[in-house]
Amino acid sequence: MRARILPIAACVLLAVFAYDGVIRLLLIGLIRLPKLPAELTVLTSILALFSLTHAWYSLGGRLTLVFFGLSAAISWVYEQVGVATGLVFGAYHYTDYLGPKLAQVPFLIPLAWFMMIYPSYVIANLAIHRRATGTPAGVGALLRLAAVSAVVMTVWDLVVDPILSGPSARAWIWENGGAYFGIPIQNYVGWLLTTFTVYLCYRAVEQRVAAAPLGPVGAAMAALAVAAYGLMLVSDLLSGVAPAGVAVIGPLVMGPPLLIAAWRLWRLRPERRGAVDETPIRRRRRFSP
Repeated sequence: MRARILPIAACVLLAVFAYDGVIRLLLIGLIRLPKLPAELTVLTSILALFSLTHAWYSLGGRLTLVFFGLSAAISWVYEQVGVATGLVFGAYHYTDYLGPKLAQVPFLIPLAWFMMIYPSYVIANLAIHRRATGTPAGVGALLRLAAVSAVVMTVWDLVVDPILSGPSARAWIWENGGAYFGIPIQNYVGWLLTTFTVYLCYRAVEQRVAAAPLGPVGAAMAALAVAAYGLMLVSDLLSGVAPAGVAVIGPLVMGPPLLIAAWRLWRLRPERRGAVDETPIRRRRRFSP
């Protein structure tokens, strides 16, 4: 039953995000469509639920919980240390725009990290390994996939940070400004460090714990995660508050991972187009205490 319900749920969640984050914005001026309440919080939660649902189907419940738990814990720790000390991302603090906080970090932030960490994981896998999920054996493969995943994730912040820290939202404030639309370059070093840590820890587990997908992770299912990454780019650019330069930078930095992942899906051998991940990478031990 779950093998049917989860892909449907993932499609519905992505469709809702596409409606409010893209379609409704494209039609402004032509037709007035209703929008979701508490739009940013709800859209973030919807895409985070999409990532959880897609991962649960593609990886199984055990690895999904590990992935989400590591992502939430590591991102919150780095964010909290960053806000308290300025050592990770630069000197900044959160306003009340994103809602209630745990210590100095909004609860929404760990959700927002996983919201894009998972689609970025799928895209990096397709680009480097030609598979939607999994980490091959060996330190080299572990470091390579963790690094590429971190870059795919970090380039998104080149788009979203100028929007949410800009004058229209002020979700967080950079104390001393910076060279990139008022954002310090250190912020992106911090993003690379944070995301690399998440991917390194998760992929190290993934090398040892066999995934338990609920069904074949075919090209269509993998394409949903790629589409989520692309829809986030389009939604950010349609927000109406992105600096003009971001409209050029966004496609330049997020477009290549999207195109490579899409090409990998398109170039699958015909007999394997419906089975991106059906063959195990290698025989791995299932987790044991």
